[in-house]
Order: sequence, then structure tokens, then C-alpha cells
Amino acid sequence: MVNKNKVILMSKMAVYDKKYGAADRAIFSYFRRDYIYRKNMMTRLCVSIGSIILLIIYWLHQIFIYGVDIQEIDIRQSVIDSVLFLIAVMAFYTLIGTIQGTHQYHKVQKRMDRYMAVMQKVDNMPDAPEPANNKSRKTDLLYKDPRQNGSRSRPGQND
Repeated sequence: MVNKNKVILMSKMAVYDKKYGAADRAIFSYFRRDYIYRKNMMTRLCVSIGSIILLIIYWLHQIFIYGVDIQEIDIRQSVIDSVLFLIAVMAFYTLIGTIQGTHQYHKVQKRMDRYMAVMQKVDNMPDAPEPANNKSRKTDLLYKDPRQNGSRSRPGQND
């Protein structure tokens, strides 16, 4: 006989595994600080590349569209402004990435804690509930209940 509660909990665990399992385990395999650092490094790299492309487009726009003479541009001030722009953009995206990564890690941690609690509950459950009547389990397995189909024969006998 199968314990229905155990089957229900195992089904819930299977749904979690199918929906979130692989992604959550990949995230949870890192410490929180390492996970956020790794996410922020990719964010910083992408934002830096994008910002540099935007700065190049801006300088080319100034030179070719507005006709600013290259010799009139204060290179030193332009580099300082560009570096400050890059630092500000990277700081902004690092802050947003840290907040988002922390939030995501905590959601995964809660789901994993619930999963582990259900797993422990399943492990502590008996395989089958005790029989409701006083018949021994061996008797229940050998003979069919006559109320089920009206037959009084033993299983395996021809009717």
C-alpha cells in the first residue's frame, strides 16, 4: 500500500525539479557573495563596452556632423569626462546588479530551503500507513476484500 501524502509531496518535489531545479542548483552552488560578484563582473564588462561604443559615436558625431576641429578639442578634459562617465555608469549598473542579484539569490535560497524541508519530511514518512483494521498485513496481501468486487477467491486463482 502506498502512502498518499508521501506521493503528493514527491510529486511537488518533481514539479519543482522540472520548473526550477537545475537553475536553482546552479545559482545555489555559489556563495551569495561569489554569485553576485560573478554577475556584476559580466554586467561591468558589458556596460563598459557599451559605454565606450557610445563615447566613440559621440566623438565621431561631434567631429563629422558638427564639424568640430580636432585641434580645438581639449583632449585632457575629454578623457577626464569620459572616464567619469564610465565610472558613473559602471557604479550605477553595479548597484542595480547587486540589488537584483541579492534578490534573486534570496528567492532561490527560500525555494531550496522549502525543497529540503519537504525532502526531509518525505524521508521521515513511513512507506505505507498502518492498516485500518486488525488483519495482519500478510492476510491483506493474500486475499482480496470481498466487498471490492464480490469475489471470495484468492488472487491468482481462476474464477
